[in-house]
Formats: sequence, C-alpha cells, structure tokens
Amino acid sequence: MASKSLEDFALDGRKSPGAWIDQLPDDVYNQVWDALHNDMHIGKIMITRWLQSEGYLDATQGKIAAITTRARR
Repeated sequence: MASKSLEDFALDGRKSPGAWIDQLPDDVYNQVWDALHNDMHIGKIMITRWLQSEGYLDATQGKIAAITTRARR
C-alpha cells in the first residue's frame, strides 16, 4: 500500500490562511460581530442557525467564536 509522507499529506490538505469567519462578506461578518459585542443577547447558537438559514451550511458555534478576537470590518 503506497502512502504519503506526513509533510505531503499536510501540504495537500492545507486550506487558505485565515479562519472560516474571515471569508464571510463584510455585511454578514459585521452583523455577527455586532451581535456578539453589543447588548443584543444573541448567542452563538442563534447566530449559527441564522448563518445556516442564509446558506452558510458549514457554520458552527466554534467557527463563530473566532470573531471574538477580531475587529469589526
């Protein structure tokens, strides 16, 4: 059975740099940022459900958490 080296496997599987949240359009990103940084009382579960309803089916609470360390666009 032929196998790849770990380095080759890692290079093949590498994705573009940045977090998933960084790939969102500015208007969507800013709505999520506002919800998490203001007194809107909208949590990651609701944000995840909203993003999924908007077509971002791979949205997860963990991916959304990354926005808490970033600035508003």
